[in-house]
Parts: sequence; C-alpha cells; structure tokens
Amino acid sequence: VIYQKGAFTAVSDGQINLTPNQTAYNAARDALNGWDPSYGSIYYFNPSTATNAWIWSRPHVVTIGKHRFCK
Repeated sequence: VIYQKGAFTAVSDGQINLTPNQTAYNAARDALNGWDPSYGSIYYFNPSTATNAWIWSRPHVVTIGKHRFCK
C-alpha cells in the first residue's frame, strides 16, 4: 500500500530511503513501547494538500505539526 503512486509523500520524494537518525530510532522505540501521540487515530492528512472531501468528515482528534489525525 505504501508504494502505491501518490499514497505517501515520503515514498514519492525518496525520504523512505534515508538513513534513520536518532530521532527516528527514538520514535520507533516509543511506538513499540505503546506510546500513541495520535490517541488511537486511524486516519491522518495534511489540510494544505488533501483533495478528498471525505477526510474532512472524520472526527478530528489531534493536530501534530501540519497533519490532522482523525477517527
């Protein structure tokens, strides 16, 4: 799914191939230990680039950086 054209910017622009830094390792460790800053959200999007109106109908949980996380 992540390699579908246009699905994820980090795949499209090559970020996925970068060498992980300490911040990435810390985030992975925290996730494996159960920390969920999205509070159980199952969708996320960038309001500046989202083109599908459906995502705006989802209940907003939290905003992190430029992304809105929803249920």
